Amino acid sequence: MRDSTPSLTWSPFQPMLDLDASDAHVARAVVLPLDCSRKQLKHLLSLSGESETPFGKRLDEYCVEALKGTGSPEDPPVVESIHEIATFAARAAVRVEFADPLPGTHHHTQFPEHSSERRMMTHPLQKHPSLSRFTRDIRDHYVYNVLYAFQNLLPEGLQREIVAALFAPDSERRASTPKRPARTYYSQDESLRMLHSRYTSRVTQCEGGYEIPFTEVTARTFIEPVDDRLYLPSPDLDELPPLSRRGDSLYIPEEVVLVRLANYAWHGWYRLVSLAYQTLSDSDIQRYVETTPRAAETIRDHLDLRKPNRSFVPHFGAASQNPLVDPSSRDTISRPDKRLVTVADTIRASSTLNFDEPILLPELFDEICEFFPSPARPGNDVSNKQTLKNALESAIDDRFDTAEMTDSYEIPAPFPTPFAPRTKTSPWKQYRHELATLTRASIDIPDSRRISPFLPESLQPSTSSEYAASQQHVEQAAVSMPRHDAIRMMSVQPLVDPSEVEDLTAHEVLFLTRVGLAMERRIGTYSLAESMASFRDTPEGSELDIDVAQLEDRGVLSQPTAPQTYYSVPGSVRKQLGITNVSHDGWGERAPSEGTLHRVGIDLLAFLVASRPDVDRVVRYCDAWRLQPADCWDAVSHLEKKRLDVVGFAQGDPTVIGEVETKTGGTVGTQGTMEKLSSFPDRMDRYFVTPSGKHLPAILSRLSDMEHFDVEVSKRKEDGHRPAEVREALAESGAISTVFDELLTYYNIRRRLPDQSEMSECADRIVGAI
Repeated sequence: MRDSTPSLTWSPFQPMLDLDASDAHVARAVVLPLDCSRKQLKHLLSLSGESETPFGKRLDEYCVEALKGTGSPEDPPVVESIHEIATFAARAAVRVEFADPLPGTHHHTQFPEHSSERRMMTHPLQKHPSLSRFTRDIRDHYVYNVLYAFQNLLPEGLQREIVAALFAPDSERRASTPKRPARTYYSQDESLRMLHSRYTSRVTQCEGGYEIPFTEVTARTFIEPVDDRLYLPSPDLDELPPLSRRGDSLYIPEEVVLVRLANYAWHGWYRLVSLAYQTLSDSDIQRYVETTPRAAETIRDHLDLRKPNRSFVPHFGAASQNPLVDPSSRDTISRPDKRLVTVADTIRASSTLNFDEPILLPELFDEICEFFPSPARPGNDVSNKQTLKNALESAIDDRFDTAEMTDSYEIPAPFPTPFAPRTKTSPWKQYRHELATLTRASIDIPDSRRISPFLPESLQPSTSSEYAASQQHVEQAAVSMPRHDAIRMMSVQPLVDPSEVEDLTAHEVLFLTRVGLAMERRIGTYSLAESMASFRDTPEGSELDIDVAQLEDRGVLSQPTAPQTYYSVPGSVRKQLGITNVSHDGWGERAPSEGTLHRVGIDLLAFLVASRPDVDRVVRYCDAWRLQPADCWDAVSHLEKKRLDVVGFAQGDPTVIGEVETKTGGTVGTQGTMEKLSSFPDRMDRYFVTPSGKHLPAILSRLSDMEHFDVEVSKRKEDGHRPAEVREALAESGAISTVFDELLTYYNIRRRLPDQSEMSECADRIVGAI
């Protein structure tokens, strides 16, 4: 490691922590990540040191050591630089969570190609709703490494500074909020030298611990018990020594300091891993997976149920037999069951259901009908109550309990996750904010010489209702929010190496990736309601070196005719570019063949429906089985296996249905669209949408042998129909009012949409990425 002596030089033009200056600056971020800004931690995670051993081999060695699950605060970290205590912990956690050690093995190939068993054996740790033992081992390993580093790698002055930050910091309450908690090392007003001097003056290091003047003692000086999910073999927490009076000072034993630091590091790990998950690309994660083969072997070995297994606690797996598999074959691999994953994710997303409490089967199924898992989670296979009951009855883990009430179940709570999109509040932010509020909390200190180190339960950070709410907020985001590949269009990067894409230049790969990600709604600030005209631009203001006409001739791009500029990339090309098809209902179409023009229509219609005052929720690509709790179910139950383009709901009941058709559809599909619309009762508003009059001749031709659609309409020169004339003809024939209520073009919809300032409010009512 580099010289670990604190470097305290500072100038007003430098941030308080300069992570490139010395290991002392880095050590502060490693040990106290909750006290650093997001920018500082991104810098920390980007650090890399020189080593004769390849990075992948060292990360593999770190993973194998951590996955033993036998570490302790006495064990030296398996790292070469102090920053790797944090960077390896974060990267290893993401690598382990996305482990994929089973495809290609007998356990995997014995099941049919598209079976649920195979799907759940792909990235099984990531699909399980609870942190696996492997990821928890990585977490605990980081905590142990932090405790070791604090005791053995830091100079006395830095130890005292950290103790002051943990037990006797400046009053922080006014500068702290749950969304922007206080950060010791994010001051814009003073130098690190000044802070270090002030903090170390408050703490005296003595044999076995530290002394703090009573003038600096607040509720912050007292701790809460170490989280019961963290095993600390040392110190012995059952006999944690008390605090004691020493003249005008309070003596804090080192064991008490380590308990506070362990709880802090536990939350710090969550923040580091959350940031790594949000900033690492899929290709980065895959690279970590591919360069750590020993870690894969370790995980695969522990997933084998023939050996003592604690891979998943609780285990959301079920005992079931696939009739297409030889019943004599041995299925020994521990993996999640897709139906039980849906159950757990539904409760994680719910604001009314709770783990470890009785839930009635009908109530749980109604919630499942309203829960649309994000593409990062397994899709929903629980489409009826019997399937749900079968899954719960066959759960392997005995923590799944049948309550005393008929058809009532208790579902065990999963371990909280850091693998979620960025949220405004989180347990690690709330924990740091709760610590800040303790600096001014009222607390009575006994007159006795020996004083309990523990806070009253009412003041313990992890017992507050706000802390519990922040945990639920992250869990909801983990199962319901998308993980965008880019925040904005200009920040899109190719998902594959352009040099490995045959017959396409780097600029062409970038352009097609932009279009493909936009089609899948995977660019954070871009909506398909907007034009793609700027997709050819570079951040510098020039244009990408591409020829759209040539790309069209080569079959890798099409440009639909529309007033706004749009492009479409075929599904096969998107797959070649590393862009997966988003097919979850609520998020996308089942087939990757859906073109941009149809997607644009669905999103425009969703915005229109969301702008209605009688609608509080809009779902696109909605599987019809989800309407089972609705009053209209008897009328539409024959559509159970169909997917509806747009449905608007009011307090859980569907009030609006909409379907989009273009001229490129087929007769069966277009007639099926009319069947779907006509099945819904007259009390619902039924929209039929098409891009423009140019699409109407083909659509009417496909419908000509259906009742109400054999109509005569004049053509314009551009080979299209006037929408107004078509509406008039369909009203006279009875199609409008009998089959649907209104025919709209994209132009009609755009004219009805609210001002841009109100569009974000509409977007909040739409399920999925918009």
